[in-house]
Amino acid sequence: MRINDVEKITGLTQKAIRLYESRGLISVSREENGYRNYTEADIDVLKRIMLYRSIGISLSDIKLCLFGVLSVDEMIEKRKGEILKESGKNSESYRVCQSILKNEEWDSQGIGQAFTEGEEAQTRVHGSLSVGIDVGTTTVSATVYDIDNCAQIESYSIPHNSYVCQGERVEQSVHAILEKAKRLLYHIIDTYGKIVSIGITGQMHGIVYVNSEGEAVSPLINWQDKRGDTVLKDGKSACQKIFEITGEKISTGYGIATHYCNMLNGEVPRDATGFCSIMDLFAMRICKTKRAVTHASVGASLGLFDVKRGCFMEDKLSLLGIEKSFLPAVTGESTVIGKCEGIPVSVPIGDNQASFLGSVRDNESSIFINVGTGSQVSAVSDYMEAGGDIELRPFIEGKYLLCGSALCGGYAYAMLEGFFRSYAKSMGLPEESQYKTMNRLAKEAYDRGERGLLVDTSFLGKRSEPSIKGSVTGIDHVSFTPSALTVGVLRGMCAELHGLYKLFPRKMECAVASGGAIKKNDTLKVLMSEAFEMPVRLSAENEEAAIGVALFSAFASGKIKYSNGFFEHIKYMGD
Repeated sequence: MRINDVEKITGLTQKAIRLYESRGLISVSREENGYRNYTEADIDVLKRIMLYRSIGISLSDIKLCLFGVLSVDEMIEKRKGEILKESGKNSESYRVCQSILKNEEWDSQGIGQAFTEGEEAQTRVHGSLSVGIDVGTTTVSATVYDIDNCAQIESYSIPHNSYVCQGERVEQSVHAILEKAKRLLYHIIDTYGKIVSIGITGQMHGIVYVNSEGEAVSPLINWQDKRGDTVLKDGKSACQKIFEITGEKISTGYGIATHYCNMLNGEVPRDATGFCSIMDLFAMRICKTKRAVTHASVGASLGLFDVKRGCFMEDKLSLLGIEKSFLPAVTGESTVIGKCEGIPVSVPIGDNQASFLGSVRDNESSIFINVGTGSQVSAVSDYMEAGGDIELRPFIEGKYLLCGSALCGGYAYAMLEGFFRSYAKSMGLPEESQYKTMNRLAKEAYDRGERGLLVDTSFLGKRSEPSIKGSVTGIDHVSFTPSALTVGVLRGMCAELHGLYKLFPRKMECAVASGGAIKKNDTLKVLMSEAFEMPVRLSAENEEAAIGVALFSAFASGKIKYSNGFFEHIKYMGD
């Protein structure tokens, strides 16, 4: 049938139908005269697209579902989580999601949704592409970046649902994570031409044991694992014993602490010949190599790492009985370590470093603020001694990142949202997200000039003082209001980060911020600017870490240049 017929049957405009075809969601045959010939199968797919778009599912996720990278249930569950944060369980979109999961019929007539100008723009001809993959704690994210036109073509984020053990011990299924990451990467490779490089980043600190063939022989023991602080038979924890033996402090969740605890308990897999990060293992799998090569930015996250020399502290590791051969090989170079389907793959780098590269244009005058579950303030530095709540991390091209981390960060705001939501539920009100209301309360309080309550947001402690608690003070008969508490939490988040920034040796001129917590909250952005006494600009794109590693891989492959502290491929909101 002709496109006019499809338009009448579906209610979609011809422009929308052609968009979905150009994005590869439908594949339409052509007759000898060149006219498109749409089939009943094409109509069915278009109706499904209309239904999914009506509840706000992105075209990228729909495409992943149609091509088998995401199941329908996974796609819908992901959207349900997004809707809960946006509008709650009682929204129409949430009810549609529930009906789809129950395989109930849903009338899709009249729910066609017009595409946005941004979606239309994605149909343009692109230049050379670099792919960035971020193997995160709960999701695998990716970006397709046009390095010729300095533009993100498409981004993806899919849950890998990999936890197999949570508590004092936190383990994740390596198979579940790598399967999702490989499906996503190969889908991108199959979809796009002109891919010239692949970069990888991901969650740090955690380890997975591998055998001599480079195959995983354990789950991923991730950064949330607490076994390093578990008291052993002699009354001491692995982290305490490491300090006594080596004189070096190391936090639980760091790979060396995890491995040493396993050694003491006889829990190292019998056929393990080494360990590495999950991102390094993914690089091994797609490059078909047997030995992990880790970047200094990742190696340092495992612990007992000499940041200045860019290598593990072999002498101190030997005191613990950990042999050099058990550690991944380390490089500080921006280098290619193999190929996937003939495409160069760069050495994986840390997610903090990747996010910095994907957000900050000018290293000399800018700090980077990231507000997620935790929060960080970072700046590029030459080598210097750091300590306490400030950490010096390997960066690229002989530079370092000076980083201060607030363990609570955006989680403080999430705690407050949970408090308000639980109160609403106890009153018999719908269990809905409270973020919109909180954001409104904060803005109104700020516009009235209210300072809010004094909130110390160290609810999860500090790196230097893990046992410290947060607090709320300044309460009187006037200030004890929901709006004062809300704006007080936001000010507390800003103050905690600014306190870390004050420990930096050099002050900067401006800040670049990323993370959903600050992008979705205008008041937080304003308060952050006031706290740091400098303009705060937002990174323009999502998945900054994936963008950063895509740029890094293009640089490592010789496709773009990095000079004077920045790539000339970064855009900001408002540019």
